[in-house]
Amino acid sequence: AGGASKRPRSDGPPDVSGAAVGGIGVASDVTGAGSDARFGAPEASHTTLYDHVSFAAARALWSGVEGRPPELEAFVAALTADAKSRAPEVARALRAHRPEGDAAADALLATADALARCDWASVASHAKAATDAHARQLDHGNWPHECWQRSHVLALGSRIAGSLRVSEKENDVDARDSRVSAATISGTTDSNDGLGRVALEALAMVTLEPDPTNVPAWLGSAILLAEKESVKRSRRELSTTKKTRSRNSRTETEKVSETKTTVLPSVLPSSLLAWTARLDPALAVARVSADATSPAAFHDLFAKKNTPVVIEDCVSPSRGWAPLERWRDLGEMVAAAGERLVPVSFGGHGDAAGDAAAAGSVTEMALGDVIRDFIAPDIAIRRDEEGDFPAFDRAPKRVAYASQHALFHQAPLLAKMVGVPSYTLGRVKADRGAVNAWVGTAGTKTALHRDPYANLLCQCAGFKYVRLYDARETRFLYAETPLCDGNENTFTKSAVTVENVDVSKHPLFKQAAFVETVLSPGDALFMPKGMWHYVRA
Repeated sequence: AGGASKRPRSDGPPDVSGAAVGGIGVASDVTGAGSDARFGAPEASHTTLYDHVSFAAARALWSGVEGRPPELEAFVAALTADAKSRAPEVARALRAHRPEGDAAADALLATADALARCDWASVASHAKAATDAHARQLDHGNWPHECWQRSHVLALGSRIAGSLRVSEKENDVDARDSRVSAATISGTTDSNDGLGRVALEALAMVTLEPDPTNVPAWLGSAILLAEKESVKRSRRELSTTKKTRSRNSRTETEKVSETKTTVLPSVLPSSLLAWTARLDPALAVARVSADATSPAAFHDLFAKKNTPVVIEDCVSPSRGWAPLERWRDLGEMVAAAGERLVPVSFGGHGDAAGDAAAAGSVTEMALGDVIRDFIAPDIAIRRDEEGDFPAFDRAPKRVAYASQHALFHQAPLLAKMVGVPSYTLGRVKADRGAVNAWVGTAGTKTALHRDPYANLLCQCAGFKYVRLYDARETRFLYAETPLCDGNENTFTKSAVTVENVDVSKHPLFKQAAFVETVLSPGDALFMPKGMWHYVRA
């Protein structure tokens, strides 16, 4: 969300990625030295993500709002006091850095002043100027000092406060004056202030924080309030743009999705048809059993040699994970995180079909709405009366994807369902890794790209086709110039549409060697740092 894709990491960042429908990924830079002269102490087999040391900041984030709904007045008062106390010191530290230190400092001080005056339009404007300066600084490399993180969190909180206060004022005006149209509320504030993206960016900052004492006490309330307002706006906008359909005119698919339990398939059909995957055994990624592979063996045989491998039965209760049956049940997902805001993209990467206006677009909406409106209907029409899924050969018509999102930091109940794999080799740390989720319909695609960290992609439910290219194949892959090239967290994307190649534009691509696999529930795929990968659910 916003600058989250450009946020700083320390050298050699490990990514811990994860998801429910799409897969959970735990990625970590497992190639460095540690205690045992090779790597850090392995995780205990029973350690859940919620209890892990890397999750301390997230526990602190929500500790202040557990058991009671957040209040706007209390949040704004705490933020205002915090900005008055800390903004001058943070601004002084910012001025020591070029090229954007002065601009960031001036905007932060102006934001604190506007907060003190309760000038909410100015709060929102100055806070946005601050976050813009922070983003421009990242264009020149990682943030050089922690003062940039402190300033960014203050500015994000101020943008939330300004947006909510302005929206509150507009609602009050509308309630008093019936002549004010609905457009007053759904106009500039709803569409242009990016409240949802700001809330998700604030959450992303928490995932980077190794010291829970640096998480402001007001931040959890700020995120929850912003998410609630953003979900309300999203649903209002959808209701006005969607064609109105009576209950009687809805499709059988929609009715089935409401009357049957929505559960993802546990097995693939015996014969994979055209659109799913046709695997060549000669190109298969190596597979090992988690029961027969110790962390030390994994390090020596795969991590140290930069060799990909699928670890079967890595996602299991014996290793701290919730049973796979719970991950398959989308009702549990809705109960745990249905009202939480997630970034959603529409249309598979490189798809020619589908809604051209929506393809590739990204918006924010409630996870429960993604499940009810996209995932559940698609599953319902694949299921026969016996509960099997005979229509696995049919690509979905409506593709929606909540990808690479910090869902577990956002929904602690889900974090308690995730076990931290011992194959991360003790390197899952807030300032060196990330834990992300991928949730979506069948047909979601991740463009061919490579990351500046190693990945451990853990499949909780559903299936993914993955194709891998070694870094030595880069000359055939038509790599695009990365954004924010000076930032250490930059990833590189290929211009090639992997399964629908335009040979006139990319004639060399057919020369690139690759390996491939299909991940099933329980599998974990290790992808070394810098390995190109393409993924389709």
